[in-house]
Amino acid sequence: MSGVSRLLMMAGGGLVIAAGVVLMFFWHQRVVELTGASRLISGTGLRVAEAVVLYGGSWLCVRGWNGRRA
Repeated sequence: MSGVSRLLMMAGGGLVIAAGVVLMFFWHQRVVELTGASRLISGTGLRVAEAVVLYGGSWLCVRGWNGRRA
């Protein structure tokens, strides 16, 4: 894997994490204002989305850092 593609993967991973943090921040405000079952469902969706963003972004960063062939 070339150095440019490794750098792009690491930058992409950082961008995914940063964008996820910003989006989750605004989504969290809407979830806090909900009540009942809609809060439970939205809160669960929020936690799943956070896990996906953090896992995906960190996977890209680590994959770019290690630079192994696919």
